[in-house]
Amino acid sequence: MTELLKKGGGWFKHHFAEHAKGLERKTVFILVASTILLIIFHDNGSSSFFRAHFSRYFKPGGYARLYPAFYWYGCSLLMLGVVPLLLGRFVLKKPLIEWGVGLGDWRFGLKASLGMFVLFLPILLFVSYQPSFQAKYPLYSAAGSSISHFVIYQLAYAAYFIGWEFIFRGFMLFGLKPKLGAYAIFIQTIPFAIMHFGKPEIETLAAVFAGVILGFLALRTRSFWYGWLLHALVALSNDMLAMAHKLDYL
Repeated sequence: MTELLKKGGGWFKHHFAEHAKGLERKTVFILVASTILLIIFHDNGSSSFFRAHFSRYFKPGGYARLYPAFYWYGCSLLMLGVVPLLLGRFVLKKPLIEWGVGLGDWRFGLKASLGMFVLFLPILLFVSYQPSFQAKYPLYSAAGSSISHFVIYQLAYAAYFIGWEFIFRGFMLFGLKPKLGAYAIFIQTIPFAIMHFGKPEIETLAAVFAGVILGFLALRTRSFWYGWLLHALVALSNDMLAMAHKLDYL
């Protein structure tokens, strides 16, 4: 077995070593780990996974119709937020602040995120009149069952975006920047946009531009939190506008 491994290693070096020159281990680790975490989340962290494997253990009534959402959003926080944060701190051994978890330039961050949100509002209002938008949001119709359902659902939804933002604008962006510079912004935008597949086409296309904008915002502020704030405000507004249409307020 040892001899076979040596031969295999020699074969790899002979054919591929030249192409592997210059690869930096931490950069490779971040790219591979991010890909694996996104696959695991996609296949095991969805509401459909919860319905298939766990829903039978919960009684109907109360907030039960929202349990699939809670599972999905909780898995995002865990798999895309907590796990990569632990990998960055204890495997790659970089201080937490280097992953963008600090407040950074909070004065600029708040002004920029709130200012962009105000600029996006007219676009959100326009898009809210599209039938595909109204049919999509809220992602769970049970969120509109009562005010308490809506509030609790939105809190869980906000937690979802912590994991979502950290994997892209924290772990990938700040992890890849030392080696790739500002190109890291565009690299993290690719999986970010792909993860929007299945949503209305206009939203998926907009995710490309949003990924770039949020990437620049994170680098400028040295924090992923302001992207989270902007993303969460947009998501909450989407749900509120969709509910307003359903209730004939718009």
